[in-house]
Amino acid sequence: MDNNNIEIQNAQQTIELLKSYAAAKTQEEKDNLLQQIHSVNLGAHILLTQQNYEPIDLATKMEKAVQLDQYRPKNMSIVQLAISDDLEHIGGDFSTFDKKLSRMIKNNEKPEVIRERFKGGTHNVYLLAKQFSADWIRRLNKHKDLVDIARKTGEEYFADAQDRWVDSIEKYPETVQNPSEEKIIAAYNKLFEALNKDFCEEYDCEIDAKLVKDWDTADEQPSDPTTNGFQSKVYSISYPQDLPEEEQKKIKEEFLKDYKNHPNTIRKSIVRVNFSRLAYKSKPEDLFYVLLSVFAHEMHHALDFLQPRQGALGPQIERIDDKIYVQHKDDEKAYHASATEISSYEIEHELYNQLKNTRF
Repeated sequence: MDNNNIEIQNAQQTIELLKSYAAAKTQEEKDNLLQQIHSVNLGAHILLTQQNYEPIDLATKMEKAVQLDQYRPKNMSIVQLAISDDLEHIGGDFSTFDKKLSRMIKNNEKPEVIRERFKGGTHNVYLLAKQFSADWIRRLNKHKDLVDIARKTGEEYFADAQDRWVDSIEKYPETVQNPSEEKIIAAYNKLFEALNKDFCEEYDCEIDAKLVKDWDTADEQPSDPTTNGFQSKVYSISYPQDLPEEEQKKIKEEFLKDYKNHPNTIRKSIVRVNFSRLAYKSKPEDLFYVLLSVFAHEMHHALDFLQPRQGALGPQIERIDDKIYVQHKDDEKAYHASATEISSYEIEHELYNQLKNTRF
């Protein structure tokens, strides 16, 4: 068993607590164990206390779910898989599917009502954020030389900026003259490149990720210029170049009719993080944590798009969330209620805290 799999560790701890709870002789023992179950796995606690599941039955089903973990979509928790009607019939990959959610989008239900429905399908986001953050730290540890260089250039950058810095976010300067700016951006891009390579090898995806000076000079620009970073979705198609011109034209026309769902569509993501905005808002000692956590935030938007089974959403929620997604500049409340934003912000906050608390 993978000792680094936080979800499996959580499930095994829950199983042991359930067995102990079933064997407990006194009410005091039961109450104490029930409190521990609540702390470790709220879903299991709800099943015991509100849905009258027998602890041994739930423990047995969770053991079966652990054995089938390789097939589980990540947006489904192990305890959800354990009580699924499909538990005894799983023999390969599958995706979670919510019939009511599907009807809601077909019936043009209000977006805010649909977003409320997402909560049941993204129950696992908080535990996944811990796992994803631990995975980013594992990747960082593979590239300690690049980490050290990036942090060293950060020290130089802030030393050069001391006499030029404005101490108020409200007076954010469009350009801060700093001779170390190009050096720090180059250093972080080497680190980002290595992390991106590892990430894409693990998840079989293609992402073009960079740290840029600012949006005005960036090669790719967001629709919302107030954002700290963004992920852009790219759809393309390939075909043999020796095809007759008429055949090429026909393929292009078919692709453009429904490029998102065309069977031969190739998906790719573009990720950009704005250095100037983040450097200006960050304390010198926090810049590394901020840049890495925002980078991870955007990379997980890319994962939701490119491999939704492996992220915290699942294919159905990712597709519906994309249809009703609203930019921050257009509706802040709706933006923060987006399933992919809830997931990425949770990962961003968790990684920031893990890095800072461990003084990585």
